[in-house]
Amino acid sequence: MTSATASTPRVPLSAHLKTLFAHSAIYGSQDAAGQVINLALTPLYVWILTPTEVGLIVILFTFSTVAKVVFRLGLDSGFFRIYYDLESDEERASLAGTIALFSAAVSTTLFLLVAVSAPLLLKLLGLEGAHARVPLLLAAADIYAGTFAFIPLNLLRIQGRARTFAAVNVGRNLLNTALKVALVVTGFGVTGVLWSDVLATAALALGLLPMLLRHARPAFSPRLLREVLAFGLPKAPHGLMVQALNLADRLILVRFQPLAVVGIYDKAYALGAGVKFGLSPFETAWQPFVLSRLRLPEAPRILAGVITYAAAAFVTLALCIALFGRELLMALTFTRPVFWTGAPVIPVVVLAYLLHGAFLPLSIGIGIEKRARYYPMITAAAAGTNIALDLVLIPGFGMMGAAWATVAGYFVMAALGGIISHRLYPIPFETGRLGQIILAAAATYALSRLAPAGLVAAVAVKAALLGAFALTLVARGVLRGPGGGIVDQTTVTGEQR
Repeated sequence: MTSATASTPRVPLSAHLKTLFAHSAIYGSQDAAGQVINLALTPLYVWILTPTEVGLIVILFTFSTVAKVVFRLGLDSGFFRIYYDLESDEERASLAGTIALFSAAVSTTLFLLVAVSAPLLLKLLGLEGAHARVPLLLAAADIYAGTFAFIPLNLLRIQGRARTFAAVNVGRNLLNTALKVALVVTGFGVTGVLWSDVLATAALALGLLPMLLRHARPAFSPRLLREVLAFGLPKAPHGLMVQALNLADRLILVRFQPLAVVGIYDKAYALGAGVKFGLSPFETAWQPFVLSRLRLPEAPRILAGVITYAAAAFVTLALCIALFGRELLMALTFTRPVFWTGAPVIPVVVLAYLLHGAFLPLSIGIGIEKRARYYPMITAAAAGTNIALDLVLIPGFGMMGAAWATVAGYFVMAALGGIISHRLYPIPFETGRLGQIILAAAATYALSRLAPAGLVAAVAVKAALLGAFALTLVARGVLRGPGGGIVDQTTVTGEQR
């Protein structure tokens, strides 16, 4: 090991960073596209739809997100994992056919169940008297249509066709956007928003149907189904708890506040959650990046250096949103100033998603050591904390109580993930440099609170503070790391190909 290490060429840390961020850009482009499109549609929504209608869409989106986990039953992740264990094309085609047939049967049954139990579901969602039966069915229809697309989408990932995977999803988002604009402008309102989702998802499934037919055969293998469910089904509760952590505040908020408040809260929350513009692509690329370097003797030090630069990038992005969130919200909702009342929520949600981002590197040892059983334990504790505080804080503090409950949930998630992971696979985090990044950002945000209320003056002062933050990091050498890393040259070359 020592002689091999001495003979391998030294590659600067920038090479690792370039690989990580290049993969993040490719695999995360479809997530970023969807988030950008939703943000761009905000002026249209608030111009034509009332805050109550926006709140209705938010609650139905919450239902869809949870229903998707139930409809899938972990079949997507189970299919992805078991596919790699099969050695022949015939077995793989049988697997695809089996899961396609089973998924179609399950999703059809669940869709019919939603249709029959719609009155009860609307009561549970707090939408009684909101004329939401048809919108609820449309939300369920979108999930139903999506069950016919996940197998070919997984096949694109398995085949390494990252650009095609991204292009297909971006195309779906663009079609969805065009339909939303056309239907909302022509007066279809909330149903127009939901019909566009259904039609775009159905178009995606139909477009991918030839690929599914090429790689699947009409067969049903109970053995393969059992293997897929054995791996994927336990992930369903974990997925439900993650969604509870993300979305429970809306369902609780609607119990204590008018539906319009939920709409105002969600628009401000969406801006604070803009940290996901960087987080979602990073999350997609982070695990394979780490696993490809585990055999290197310098792996912990390499990971520590990369994490410092990733932290600097995420904190800078978060600081931008926290500083200019109020002004951006005003610009996006200028036709309905009532939405401006949600501005104080934005920096709190930014903090929550920074903690969410911290969970990824802090908990990486759990994945490295294959101790996946800890994940549902962690998310259960985080979701439980969030929901308990929602119930305590929302009645008295409304939107702000919901936002701070989210911060507490993600703090528990990051703390538990870090404690458990450190015991399994210690990483020598560069705590000095990380601490300087956090302190500089906190000081910059605190000073921004003293900015004048006027729009132009506030933007000018905050821009100057943001520039001073960047200069501080450079001047103190925070962004000048050791710059070295020992790596197998063939590994890096293979990844970049």
